[in-house]
Amino acid sequence: MTKVLIVDIHAETYRDRLRAEFPALEFALFHSAVEAAGNLSDIDVLICFGIAVEDSILRRATRLQWIQSLATGVDHFLHCPSLGPETLLTSGRGIHGPAMREEIVYLMMAVSRDAARHVADKKAHVWERRLWSTLDGKTAVIVGIGVVGIAIGELLQALGMRVIGVTRTPRAVAGFDDMMPTDRLVDAARRADYLINVLPASAENFGLFDADVFAAMKPTAYFINGGRGQTVDEAALVAALREQRISGAGLDVFQQTPLPPSNPLWELPNVFITPNVGGYIVEYEELIMPLVIGNMRLFLAGRRSEMRNIVTR
Repeated sequence: MTKVLIVDIHAETYRDRLRAEFPALEFALFHSAVEAAGNLSDIDVLICFGIAVEDSILRRATRLQWIQSLATGVDHFLHCPSLGPETLLTSGRGIHGPAMREEIVYLMMAVSRDAARHVADKKAHVWERRLWSTLDGKTAVIVGIGVVGIAIGELLQALGMRVIGVTRTPRAVAGFDDMMPTDRLVDAARRADYLINVLPASAENFGLFDADVFAAMKPTAYFINGGRGQTVDEAALVAALREQRISGAGLDVFQQTPLPPSNPLWELPNVFITPNVGGYIVEYEELIMPLVIGNMRLFLAGRRSEMRNIVTR
């Protein structure tokens, strides 16, 4: 009998969809890692977001054969010392394009048009008309050309922007006017009106957006982060924003989550913040379940090499 551990606030939703397809499965449900106490030695499959996992769960799940991440990023799992080489890891890659491209454009427009000031004006009943600048005709540099980066590029090009991609594997991609290698990130930053980060937090990306990158940006440019906070030298970003060496930043991810109340980013007037909600959409379970069900069917049939989004490590 295969037993599935689901750790998520919507654990019952995932269980019900899986049970309808695979009635023989057994389940253990927890709404958070903190609740996932006790003996887990009979667990075969773990389904959860990486942010909800703790190494103690993997250490106690001695029979664990497969982890299905509900997110694209799997860095939280990879950082767990108890993740054994025999445990199959699959990601949620492929479903986040529509949500993330809308989140990125939201951040771009919110910071460039000073949405917070419009909210304050409404609250104070102040009618003040201010000029604003279109995205049309501007240059967007997108760093990270996977499913999400490509979806963003296609949308921004449709809005009339010139779109440049930055990747470790430069190649022609629909929706991009130009492509540059990652080792030329500083050069790419010089060309950006909007520098957009959608990179994962792999070791090679840690601190990639550093003081040199922010120094290269135009004073009228904006930094947009929907990737991972660990890819950014946050102190260098704060300094560039505080000294107005760049125009502003729209941020959904940070080095520490939740963002501590003492973090200076909260107080900077040229920063627009969303609380890590890029993929936090009403339709999430509907989008991810076909992937989870398909992988579960292959797993139970012993066809593991055919499962989607296997993470090589």
